[in-house]
Amino acid sequence: MTFREIQGHQRPIRWLQHAVASNHLGHAYLFHGEEAIGKRLVALALTKFLHCERPIDDPLPDACGDCRACHQIAQGTHPDFLSITTEDEQKQNPKIKIDQIRALEHFVIYRPLVAIRKICLIDHADTMTVEAVNALLKTLEDPPDHCIFLLTSSRPEHMLATIRSRCMTMKFSPLSLSETSEFLRTRTKLQQADRQLLASFSEGRLGKALQITPEDLRIQLRQYWALLFGDLPKSPSTIMDMCEDLVKSDQVREAIRWFRFVLRELLLVHLNREHRSLFFPDQTSALLRLSETIDLSDLLDCLNELEKLERGQQRNVNMQLGLEQFFFHLQDHMGNKALQEA
Repeated sequence: MTFREIQGHQRPIRWLQHAVASNHLGHAYLFHGEEAIGKRLVALALTKFLHCERPIDDPLPDACGDCRACHQIAQGTHPDFLSITTEDEQKQNPKIKIDQIRALEHFVIYRPLVAIRKICLIDHADTMTVEAVNALLKTLEDPPDHCIFLLTSSRPEHMLATIRSRCMTMKFSPLSLSETSEFLRTRTKLQQADRQLLASFSEGRLGKALQITPEDLRIQLRQYWALLFGDLPKSPSTIMDMCEDLVKSDQVREAIRWFRFVLRELLLVHLNREHRSLFFPDQTSALLRLSETIDLSDLLDCLNELEKLERGQQRNVNMQLGLEQFFFHLQDHMGNKALQEA
């Protein structure tokens, strides 16, 4: 994908294009913003342009998208481009390890083979181990003049300040609901109701909108609704078994995100009883009844508890115990009698 093919993010794209045109491109950039928002797409579009054999200059610099170099970048086979991301994606807490950064160090030692520059892309840079961070820091302190480093992160606050300070930072913001819906209209064959559902669910993150189908989204919404509010009140043994299953199946990260999503819908109903959930149209009455069983402050406490659990995944917190406490607190806040009625 080239700059002109990317939906949104025009401000950082224009900035990069002008930096290239004026020969003021830095040696290291940190693209940060929410997960699946398009940071990596922009990094790849910049890489394509810098390596393109037939670049376009009208009206602004861009890659042709069709030459051999552009295809090699898309396929990850260009000899002067190295892409690094987390290993063991199926694990609960995947990391970028020291061996990967050592491979990067070896890659940047030598001058480019066919291009003017070598480009290193480090996706999810906030997941680097301490050893990997220290190794990268040495490289960024004295970067080769023929290399550009592109780092992406959805959690830049988890990165060392010394790494951030050696990069030019660029923030990526979510697209609007209308922009996301229009993108889905032009790139998919989805009906309007399905486009609206995915656009609202993705919250302006195109990558997220493309990762799931409307049918799968509705299935997962029902599943996580059932985990939170089905068969209530849940016995302590049921809660502990459920949390153990989530941990053993490496679904904790996913479950926390979905639980937050469901509780956010309950929060919207709590704040506005006229709110009609796009995601749970068949649970309107249940949401209204549930909103009457929990105070606003308690609901916010539950959401904050999930956010702390999400952050705790990076610190080896006991996730099973944390999930169990969350469920017990949620039930305590809502009250058993009201839960049975819901």
